[in-house]
Amino acid sequence: MSNFKYANTNINTNTKDKKEIQTLNPKIIDDRIKSGKIGGIYCLFGDEEYMIDYYIKKITNEFMQDGGSGFDCAVFDADNFDIDLFRDIISSYPVMSDYKIAVLKNADSIKFKSGEKDELIKILNEYKDDIKEYACVIFKLKSLAEPAAQTQTPAGNGASAELRSAMASRPTQSGAARRTGASLSGFLKESADLFEFKENPPASLVKWLKKIAASENVEISDENAGYILNRTEMKMYPLKSEIDKLICYAKAENRNMISKEDIDLLVSKKTEMEAFELTNAILDKKYAKAIESLEKLKTLKEEPVVILGQIARYFCDLLPVNAAMNAGSPSDISDSFSIAKRTGIHEYKVKLTVNALRKYKNPSDFINKSLNLCRECDIKLKSTQLPEYDLLENLLFTIAGL
Repeated sequence: MSNFKYANTNINTNTKDKKEIQTLNPKIIDDRIKSGKIGGIYCLFGDEEYMIDYYIKKITNEFMQDGGSGFDCAVFDADNFDIDLFRDIISSYPVMSDYKIAVLKNADSIKFKSGEKDELIKILNEYKDDIKEYACVIFKLKSLAEPAAQTQTPAGNGASAELRSAMASRPTQSGAARRTGASLSGFLKESADLFEFKENPPASLVKWLKKIAASENVEISDENAGYILNRTEMKMYPLKSEIDKLICYAKAENRNMISKEDIDLLVSKKTEMEAFELTNAILDKKYAKAIESLEKLKTLKEEPVVILGQIARYFCDLLPVNAAMNAGSPSDISDSFSIAKRTGIHEYKVKLTVNALRKYKNPSDFINKSLNLCRECDIKLKSTQLPEYDLLENLLFTIAGL
């Protein structure tokens, strides 16, 4: 796990003074565990839940090895929070251990009873200066963003919200409103040690998958590990599930190598990947293959407007790739890694995109016309009674003829 390093990042808290709060490197947690001094208030948040759970488990396991008991440890989640038990943990010294531990999982989704949130903040404020001596309090959250007012998108005129989101270049995602409100978030920003766990870059995930396979005396190539990333979510929990499944299958076949055929057989494609292959088939002017992908999405019961949004998003990704191709030297154009690094798009997708765009005399014109057709199709989906999948099929046919 030490292979995963997270750079310190600044978080805009959206408070009146726009104060920036710096997060800490998770290696600090490792150092504290080694030193035996784990006391304090921790806030672990971010998109990579696997690593958050890894550190929570590492802390609690170390604690249990030191003679921890049920009297000294309590784990809460969104549905079982007990303010009285939490108070007992925080307000008294450990019975059979060096530290008491309280873990609040999914703390931004806790369904507080009347007055409980205020009581929680009061308890934390009362004991925060002394906690380091005898207790370790861990908050697990998805985000530290302050609750944001929800705005309603006008219906009717123009393209839908799904398509407008897809058309935006690298849109910024706003945090959902938190049940716990700004008070808990504000307290953690001021008084807790903050550790953010972002999604890992593909190169790190490839190394991680290979390391897991090697631990079971099974091999997987860089290319096939990257292929797995393109068929499922690039998050560690689903990836761990997939690599474990592939390892078991390879061993059952008396092999020590995971093949591409194994991945095709066992790792189901996510909907986004199917939409990607659909659009790539259009770029390759393979209309029949595009329709086959559309039928698969229909079988998956994917909403047509969602499919359209994914297609439009993929065409939006073509724009920076095409721009990088135009701006680079002849050697750069053939270097998918260089373009991937410049655009932030996965190298596997870049390689397919570059090869496809080379077939067009004017890629920019093709991309812009395709996006306009996507916009027109979106309006028809929202304003007519025509069969939705027929509209999508007509869209694919029209784009393929450009």
